[in-house]
Amino acid sequence: MNELNNKEKIFAYPEEIKERFIETKGLDFRDGTHVSSAEIWNFMTLEAPGRFPHAFSMSRYHNSQLSKDVEFFSGIKRGYLSLTLRDRLLKAHNEGTPIIHVQGGQTVDPYFAAGGIPIVPGPLRGWARDMQEGLSLREAGNRVMKILEGGRKAVSIDACNNPIAAIEAIHQEIVPVDLIAPYLCLRCSDIGYAIESYRSGKHKVPVYLLDYPISQDKDWTVKYLAARIHGLIKKIGEIKGSEASDEDLKKEIKLENKGRRLARETVELSWSASTPPMNSVETSSTITLGRFDRGDSLAATQVLEEANHEVRERVKHSVKADGVADDPVRIFSCGSCFGLRGDFLEDKGGIHVGTDDHLSKIYADVDETGDPYENLARSVLSYHYEQPTEIRARWVVELVKQSRADGVICGNNWGCSFQSGISRMIADIVKEETGVPTINLEVAELGQLESVEQTQNRIESFIEMLS
Repeated sequence: MNELNNKEKIFAYPEEIKERFIETKGLDFRDGTHVSSAEIWNFMTLEAPGRFPHAFSMSRYHNSQLSKDVEFFSGIKRGYLSLTLRDRLLKAHNEGTPIIHVQGGQTVDPYFAAGGIPIVPGPLRGWARDMQEGLSLREAGNRVMKILEGGRKAVSIDACNNPIAAIEAIHQEIVPVDLIAPYLCLRCSDIGYAIESYRSGKHKVPVYLLDYPISQDKDWTVKYLAARIHGLIKKIGEIKGSEASDEDLKKEIKLENKGRRLARETVELSWSASTPPMNSVETSSTITLGRFDRGDSLAATQVLEEANHEVRERVKHSVKADGVADDPVRIFSCGSCFGLRGDFLEDKGGIHVGTDDHLSKIYADVDETGDPYENLARSVLSYHYEQPTEIRARWVVELVKQSRADGVICGNNWGCSFQSGISRMIADIVKEETGVPTINLEVAELGQLESVEQTQNRIESFIEMLS
């Protein structure tokens, strides 16, 4: 490890794994390019630490640390997808590929199929941050907060950090976005509010909304949402200059179904293993990669294939993930955009086994036969996370049982009005149905690179109680 500013230790991949890593397969991208594992290694060990030092910080408060399980090679490639997102989006935009700001929880099949690149609020915020290179953890955090404060002034201090920071980055033209086209649904109750605020002012980027009906009348809701998805593809085609065909959509659905299944199978295999084959970061990242939030569904699926193989090999040989306790306290989390710091949990003898927010998408495959628009609509409308609160809670009960969780943390972020109203109810139902202890947390850290000690103290106390 090296020293940054004589204070901040930074993480480095050990040289002794280099030869084995570069012998593994590289990655193919949707634009026809290929990157070898040797090129990935050089980027992650030579280029990225200089350009994005905050990502390699080992500060105890760092919310998004890289996985320290260096023998899990697919994790290094996933890190590559995250740290090259800035460059890939700028390159794609310059070549005429529409960059589309979307809501974070729903399927992205139609966006990719139409020839665009969808980017959800969190990665978009990271993209805006990384438009300035060479930042330490504290400097990067301050840059994000400056953008966020602009959004608070423009929209509301009471709104969720995620949509207002993303919308502000677009409004300030920090990042080039060609279309704002989110789903409007309960998962993120403030996304519509933020976009309406954006539309009421002087704006340059067009808006197309995928209205998500709450009604349980599935016949008309499927047709209604299918028509909106068809309109979305047509809108992206107008920007791109060519409209995608039904076959393009079917091909993308098939690819993303494969990725969703791989993510699901990998996580379920890890849950069932007597020895945890993945640490908290790898588990959470496998789930989110199954949501294709790093700008390329083809490369993401290839990383998921490798992760699936690695986990199967570890389970077969009873290999425990590096840094995990012999008998860790298994923590499941609930809530929109609410995660837990994996390295912190493991330092305290715990492990994060998943969150209902991100798991919701990888459990919603799309039918590959028949009308692709209606099939997408049915899939989106089936999301467990978007169901009435009691139905969603019953699904969480099943996830808690399947993941063999010892405790559940239900959290809501400041400004997330809907989640704050139902979080306690979900915690109570889960505890009543499973007997597993639960706690309820409100946090104000969404979008910040550093967590606060008060939150860490409460989580540490919960783990100690479970132990």
